Amino acid sequence: MFDDIQYPEIDPNKKNAVDLWQERYAGEGYLFGKEPSPFLKSFVSHLAKGPTLDVAMGEGRNSAFLASQGFQVEGLDCSSRAIEKANRLASEKKISFQAKVQNLDFFLMPLMKYSSILMAYYKPAPRFFSELKRGLVAGGTLLIEGYTTEHLKKNSQNPNLDFDQCFKPNELLGHLKDLHVIYYKEMAEENNHFVYAIAKKQGV
Repeated sequence: MFDDIQYPEIDPNKKNAVDLWQERYAGEGYLFGKEPSPFLKSFVSHLAKGPTLDVAMGEGRNSAFLASQGFQVEGLDCSSRAIEKANRLASEKKISFQAKVQNLDFFLMPLMKYSSILMAYYKPAPRFFSELKRGLVAGGTLLIEGYTTEHLKKNSQNPNLDFDQCFKPNELLGHLKDLHVIYYKEMAEENNHFVYAIAKKQGV
């Protein structure tokens, strides 16, 4: 069904993630705004409260929302500029969370530390999905949202969109095979194509 999809080759001259996002977050404003993602806001009641990790937190919009809802949030991002803005947002909203500069390629996930993990619009190397599972306590929840490759085809001129950050059809579902998938949907909203997932780590 998907054999006719042509995927672009990776550009060997592309900047590394740190330099790329430092550049993108250089402006004074918030690149993706200050409000949480609609998916997170709509499904936050499905997440287990407690210590929560926001992977690739960006400028902190989702961390700020989770903190306001009573989650104890730690956020990581490779961009020091993003972390500065995240801390500024926390002060502005009078809430508290931990924000740390971290190259996720070298992040060692703590064992069974988090009640919930959020990963929005970041697609890691396949091995990192095992790290996500490692980091969850039994009964812990994982929320992931991102773009699909179809989104890139419809929005090829978006300077903040990278092919390697888009999921192929059913790709994300395959990474969740050891978890109980509570919600999964790949959908189109006008020219936007998203993938949404919530999964739970079974008791051990």
